[in-house]
Amino acid sequence: MLNSACLPRRRAAMATALVLAAIAPGRAVAAPGIVDGRSHRLAGTHSFSFSPSGAGGTVQWAVDRETVTDVGVLTRTNGILSGSGSNVSFSLPAVTACETIYYIRASDAGASDVDTVQVFPSNTKTWFTYRSAGNPDVRVYCVIPSSLSSSTRVVMAMHGNSRTASNYCDDWKAWGTQHNTIILCPYYDLVNWPTTGHYQMGNVFSADDCEGVKNPEARWTFTIDEGIHARVRDGFLLANQRFDLWGFSGGGQHVHRFMIFKPNAKVRVAITAGSGWYTAPDLGIDCPYGLHDAKLSFTQQDLLKWTGKDMIIMVGSADTVRDADLRITPKAEAQGLNRYQRAGYMYAKGIAANPATHWKLIVVPGVDHDASGMAQAAQAFLQGTTLDAPGPSAPGAQVSWQIQVSPNPVRAGSTLRGEGWSGSQVEVGLYDLAGRRVASRAVSVSDGRWQLSWAAWVRPGTIAKGVYLVRARDGERRAQQKLLVLE
Repeated sequence: MLNSACLPRRRAAMATALVLAAIAPGRAVAAPGIVDGRSHRLAGTHSFSFSPSGAGGTVQWAVDRETVTDVGVLTRTNGILSGSGSNVSFSLPAVTACETIYYIRASDAGASDVDTVQVFPSNTKTWFTYRSAGNPDVRVYCVIPSSLSSSTRVVMAMHGNSRTASNYCDDWKAWGTQHNTIILCPYYDLVNWPTTGHYQMGNVFSADDCEGVKNPEARWTFTIDEGIHARVRDGFLLANQRFDLWGFSGGGQHVHRFMIFKPNAKVRVAITAGSGWYTAPDLGIDCPYGLHDAKLSFTQQDLLKWTGKDMIIMVGSADTVRDADLRITPKAEAQGLNRYQRAGYMYAKGIAANPATHWKLIVVPGVDHDASGMAQAAQAFLQGTTLDAPGPSAPGAQVSWQIQVSPNPVRAGSTLRGEGWSGSQVEVGLYDLAGRRVASRAVSVSDGRWQLSWAAWVRPGTIAKGVYLVRARDGERRAQQKLLVLE
């Protein structure tokens, strides 16, 4: 069976000792063989070059093709194309409904070489097989945009417990093709990864809910995610080393745990959407609801690093149904009665662990537990939001006005401040996560700045503990900031 995990380059240079002896000391000489290029390409016509060995002879080329069907039937056809000379071009189409791999063979009198190239149709959902030592194969549904270049970005979309990776790829296909983004949707099937421990918890432990022994890191599904991205990044020779990671429902669980167990992963921003329950940044709560476990060695510094990452906790405002898939153990219920409440709990835990957290909570109006709706919200965020902006902004907008809350979580001595505002007055409102306004006040602006004392605005004991949104607006501008009330 084809090993397409790395699509390794196989070189067997046969330069003679006589030729090697003729090379002047210190002189840089290109290794004989096919000049290195992309191992992953869009289907189409591609050029190849051969560095001669020095032994002479015309370079001869031949192309073999291997296809793998949806059910794993492998077919190899040798000698489908041929050519001669140092530089050649070949048409390498993708065979419909198959993985398509070409073996480009070239030789002269003193060296021979084989280059392996997998091709993909553009703007089309297709797939490849990722293999890693000691792990089951993973099918990865993907979309490669026709605008592919070294500047193309990557989004990895993680399916939920329903394991509908192909459908998730459909939800992201149009956006990816329009925004020069490769979409990767790994499929962790129920045969090889049947349980919450295997998938949602990343296969870190040998049994569910942190039971059993800790598995070697190479067995984690989190590690497989990293390998999938690395293969695509290196295969297409992408300049950007980082990728965006999104997951919905069980995939959202997978994503937020990936971020603590893989602190050095090359993730630009992670979006955990519609998660049913969470592993909180709390060393005093037993795993899997927190990080207290004898098999783990997390520290407060690790929590600061985790909560200092750009992670979005996203939930639909209508995701309040207690369906059959919602975990209802006592410790899960302590996080809230539904996914909407539990998202607020997780965000509050992030603020409690690190008041300067980079985490953000985004509530998507009117959306319930719907993968397509949450994918659209994530796409809008990725397209148009600057990660360190204080509130929503239009695509490409540069936000120079802001709200600051210090200290946060708020207490009697906290102060709200604004900078960069226009006009003489700004309207400041306090809203709960259901969008209800619980307090408001008009505040005077001087030289673009305003200030409001928390104690003078909200009397102690008049609102419940939890996460709130502060929204401010004047005649031209608006912004929002999140704050946590603990007393």
